[in-house]
Amino acid sequence: MRNNRIRFVFFVFFLSLCFNILAQQTTLTGAIVIGNTEVMSYKITYKLNNNVLSGYSLCDENGNEETKARITGYYNPKTKTLNFEEKSIISTKSKTPVDEFCLMKVNGNFEKKGGKLIYTGKFESRSHSTLINCASGTLALLTEKSMNEFATKANKVIKKAPIPDSMMKNIEKKPIPTNWVRNVSELSAGSVKEIGLKSNDFQLDLVDDRFQDGDKITLYKNSVKVVSGLEITNQVRSFKFTTSDKEKDVTFTIKADDEGSIALTTVNAVLRSGNEVNMIKICLNKGESVKIVLRKVH
Repeated sequence: MRNNRIRFVFFVFFLSLCFNILAQQTTLTGAIVIGNTEVMSYKITYKLNNNVLSGYSLCDENGNEETKARITGYYNPKTKTLNFEEKSIISTKSKTPVDEFCLMKVNGNFEKKGGKLIYTGKFESRSHSTLINCASGTLALLTEKSMNEFATKANKVIKKAPIPDSMMKNIEKKPIPTNWVRNVSELSAGSVKEIGLKSNDFQLDLVDDRFQDGDKITLYKNSVKVVSGLEITNQVRSFKFTTSDKEKDVTFTIKADDEGSIALTTVNAVLRSGNEVNMIKICLNKGESVKIVLRKVH
């Protein structure tokens, strides 16, 4: 009789332990890509109870549009699919009326990439207002542990990466004074941006102001390779150039070598010439490129 009681107590403890494991809170962090151009930070925090998901999402964390929404969904352990949708707004910093928010419905699954478990999926969105046309897009999320490990690894690689002496004179690390930016534009694959150049001396800054996830690019100047396999991080890489009076046009080509752990290679290219500053936001798939053409203005 006593042994049966011990078995019963152990069985109850085992069920309780299993329930606690299933009910543990999970956080996935990454980004959403809206319409292949706009990238925003995105995070979901949830619990599973009998594979039913409940929790909240957080979009544009610490940004001007930071928004928290309640989410519900379902996890299929056999197919490793996780589907969820945003049901209502909990809080927001945005000035957009709550009725005009686009709420996402996400279908995705877990898979291993580079030894890390990554959740990738697609989403559609809808608004309570029939006047709002909501966009669709993709997302990629990692566990906070994987994200921290990836960031630590990326920082170590950056510190160890050798830089040729010929490039040391051209590369500097300094923050972008955003208050200088006069013109902002967005470029997609195959686009060409023309900018007037009034000075023979100019500087090109490259930075990823969203996620340091392993994006890499190759930079060409007039079809001559300046640098290849350059990892775009949240530290600015600055290249200084001087042209001769005989050079009329200068063409820069930025090609995506690697999208990193989160879909799309994202780059902010900032051109500084005299007192004029142009910021170009670039989103590319691997192998795609854009061109920036500088034309001498007299």
